[in-house]
Amino acid sequence: MINYDDLLKKIPKVRKILDDGTNTNLYHYTKPEKLLSILESGTIRFSNALYLNDKEEVTYSYKLIVNLINETNGLNQELFLKIKEYFYKKYKNIIDGDDTFLNKYEYYTISFSTDNDNLTLWNNYSKGQTYTGYNIGFCKKELLYDMERQGFKSVYGNIIYNQETQITILRLIFDKWNKQYEKLLAGKKTAKNNEKQQDTFFELIDILSIISLFFKNPYFRDEKEYRIIFISHFDTNTYKQTKIFEKNGLFIPYIEYHFLKRTVSSINIGPTLDENIFYTSTCRMLANFGYEKKTINRSKIPLRY
Repeated sequence: MINYDDLLKKIPKVRKILDDGTNTNLYHYTKPEKLLSILESGTIRFSNALYLNDKEEVTYSYKLIVNLINETNGLNQELFLKIKEYFYKKYKNIIDGDDTFLNKYEYYTISFSTDNDNLTLWNNYSKGQTYTGYNIGFCKKELLYDMERQGFKSVYGNIIYNQETQITILRLIFDKWNKQYEKLLAGKKTAKNNEKQQDTFFELIDILSIISLFFKNPYFRDEKEYRIIFISHFDTNTYKQTKIFEKNGLFIPYIEYHFLKRTVSSINIGPTLDENIFYTSTCRMLANFGYEKKTINRSKIPLRY
């Protein structure tokens, strides 16, 4: 199993861009019926990243990687031609609906926002003026610690929307592994050296694959998304761990994470005309599941009539 923390330690600037180590709250937006299910079961889902978004979002990073390789001088042609072919093939497989999806790893994600009162996200989880959305606030430090304790070895960080920053990150990665590969090429021609060259290629594939999940089109910047990614080895044991839910006609694999109540910092209610009855209703529901001491906040965003 790849240790992505070790790979990220090789590029500390990138690690800091994703997460500077500050302990904050993260907010998981959801619909009322989903909030009820989450609190009643004490679980949230790591969902398979491949099936969550439209094709453009999934392939956005792959196109960026391929285009940047074409535009960058000084890269080792042997190494980066293989990298380009790999990501171009992944891009084509998604666009063309190729069923050769049995990859070495599967990536499962949980999405949060760093904003507890986000109009863009409220609109995604509300219907009209009477059906409101909710979000659950989690203490980031407590949540990540508990996930690791339960065996969810995750990679986490803020989604990067700024394309200049995305390109800067990719150039840092290109430069690091290009130098590593060139150094090996200049060494003695031995079986061990050849093996290390192969390892460098696979490391570069791995780091670009995981980093690509933190890039999104600038169009989505208002969401202020923070993502936690669990990497699962694709084998028969994965099938045993995963469950399936249906969304918009897609069958999406997911893995349940049982969170501790202490990781929950607040419950936040979206904009609604009938905010008093929604507030008291939420208080009563939370008491039912042992969350009565948690902070409950109402949105400060005014509704338009």
